[in-house]
Amino acid sequence: MKVLFVGLGGIGQRHLRNIKELLGDEIEVYAFRQRKYQFVLDNKLNIKKGLNLDKHYNIKNVNSLDEAFKNNIDIVFITNPTSMHMEILMKAAENKCSIFVEKPISHNLKNVDKLVTKLNEYKNITFVGFQNRFHPCIKESKKLLEKNVIGQIVCVNIEIGENVRGWHKYEDYRKMYASRKDLGGGVILSQIHELDYIIWFLGMPKCVYAIGGKLSNLEIDVEDVASILLNYELNNKNIPVHIHEDYIQIPPSRKCKIIGTKGKIEFDLLNSTLVYYDEDGNEMLNKVYEFERNDMFKEELKVFIDAVKDKKRTIIPIEEGIKSLKMAIAIKESINKGNIINMNEI
Repeated sequence: MKVLFVGLGGIGQRHLRNIKELLGDEIEVYAFRQRKYQFVLDNKLNIKKGLNLDKHYNIKNVNSLDEAFKNNIDIVFITNPTSMHMEILMKAAENKCSIFVEKPISHNLKNVDKLVTKLNEYKNITFVGFQNRFHPCIKESKKLLEKNVIGQIVCVNIEIGENVRGWHKYEDYRKMYASRKDLGGGVILSQIHELDYIIWFLGMPKCVYAIGGKLSNLEIDVEDVASILLNYELNNKNIPVHIHEDYIQIPPSRKCKIIGTKGKIEFDLLNSTLVYYDEDGNEMLNKVYEFERNDMFKEELKVFIDAVKDKKRTIIPIEEGIKSLKMAIAIKESINKGNIINMNEI
C-alpha cells in the first residue's frame, strides 16, 4: 500500500507513527512537503535526539504532486496548513485515492461543491481527522444523549481555552498555521473540534451570533477569542448553545455541560472525567477514563484503514467536515458583520 503524506509537522508525524505501528512494512511512504524538517517527534511533540526523519521512516520524497501521483498512490494524508488543503483534496480525488484530511477541510467554502462532485464521481473513500469523536467522554455522552437520559435539552455550555504559545515546542508560535491568516489559522478554525461534536450531538443550528476577534497581546494576525451563541430548534423550542474559544488560557480548559429537563451531563476532556446527574442531583454515573491522548488518533486511523480495505464509506466522511466548516464560516461572518447569521444562508 502506497501512502503519500502532504506535510509532516506535528500532526503529520503523529499519523505516520501510528500507521507504521498499525501496518508496518505493508506501507510504502512518500512525502511532499515544503519545510522538509528532518527532526523526529514523539507523541508529546518532543524532538527525539539523533534521528533523521527520512531515514527513520524510510520516506521517499517527491518534488511535486504530479510526481507523487505517478507512483500510483493508494492513500493521501493531507496534513499541511489549512489554506492548502483544497488543492490537495482536488488532486487526490482526481487520482482516485483514499483521503484522510486533517480538520478543518479548508479555510473557506470556495470549491467545496466542486470537490463533492469529484468525490462522488471517483467514489473516493474520505475521512476527516476529528479524533475527539473517539474521546471516551464524548463517546459516552453521545450514548447517554441517544438514550435520552437527561430528557429534553434546554442549554449547553462548552469551553475550549489553551495558550497557543505552548502548542508546538519545536517551532515559534508566531509562525504556526494556527497563528497566521494566510495559512487558515485562528481559534475558530483551529479549534473546530467543539463545533464538530456539537453537530454530532445535535445536528446543525438554525442561526449563529458571535463576538470576538484579536483581543490579546499575542503576536498573531488572527482572532484569538470567540464567544459563540448557537440557536438550536429542538422540540419546537429555541435552545441556546454557548461555545467559548480562546488562545489565551493557562492552565488550559476543555469542558462541556449539557443541561436537560431530567438531569445534566458534564465532562472534562483534559482530565477525562464525566459525570451524569439525574433530575434530583444524584450522581448516576461518575467516570475517570484511563487512556492516552494518542489512543484517539490510533482508533480513528484504524477505522479509516478498515474502511479503505473494505472499500466502505467511513463514519466521518468529507460531508461531516463541510458541516463544521460552514458553521465556522458563519461564526467568522457574524463577528465581522456584528449580525446574526442564518445557517441556510451559508
